[in-house]
Amino acid sequence: MSTTDQFIIGMQAYQDIKAELHQAGINPSDGAGEGPIESAGTKPSPIPDGSLLLGFAEDGLPVILDLYNPMPGPLLVAGDGGSGKTAVLQSIARSSNLQDPGDVQFAVITSFLEEWAALEGLPNSLGVWPAGHPATADFLSQLVGWADAISSTRQVILLLIDGLDQFLAEGHPARQDLLWLLTCGPERHIWPVATVNPARLSRLHNWLDYFNTRILGQVRNIRNVRLLVDDPVINLGDLVPSSLFGLYQPDSWLRFLLPPLRQGD
Repeated sequence: MSTTDQFIIGMQAYQDIKAELHQAGINPSDGAGEGPIESAGTKPSPIPDGSLLLGFAEDGLPVILDLYNPMPGPLLVAGDGGSGKTAVLQSIARSSNLQDPGDVQFAVITSFLEEWAALEGLPNSLGVWPAGHPATADFLSQLVGWADAISSTRQVILLLIDGLDQFLAEGHPARQDLLWLLTCGPERHIWPVATVNPARLSRLHNWLDYFNTRILGQVRNIRNVRLLVDDPVINLGDLVPSSLFGLYQPDSWLRFLLPPLRQGD
């Protein structure tokens, strides 16, 4: 199954969704970062139940991840410093808020708590956890314990790890739990999504194989590009920081814009 099959809904369904997007104040042609979207209280969901809006392809179609289809596996968000990796995670967190909070929730692990303060209060947030704190290891252990029960419901948890290399500091007590979640999580409705700077991939070489699906931002060093993609034609240097990204799987490549979602969505 190609990236297009897995991530883009059909044109017929999009015509219905497009009307709902406009009702919700989202214009696919706007691109990312064009200003806040005002919350209008109760609003229609602009995407199908159990789906996550990642952005809009260059032809205007929405790029959507089916959260009940584990085939794409964990997502790696990679790019140079300043390319917008955290912006991708924050966009995912805001997009998850377009679903019923009881269905799709997110948790964040980060060393930069202040960058997530505005999103921690969203109704579907399970908290922002400091990367090196013992409570974070306890939380991951709980996720593993909840996994089988979650898989029998419609509940989905997005595990957003902002800085995989920092989280995987030598001796971190949660490494085995994270390995299990990377291997078994999506089948049980727990989706790890982790960021990494490709310049640091030499420390994480053994972990890269867990991420067949990659959201890639701007990478200028060609040697770092080759660590992330096998296709010599793909150029990551012309991607626009915090706006234009590429969705990569071994057999496919799709460029897309982040959706213009902001606090209050």
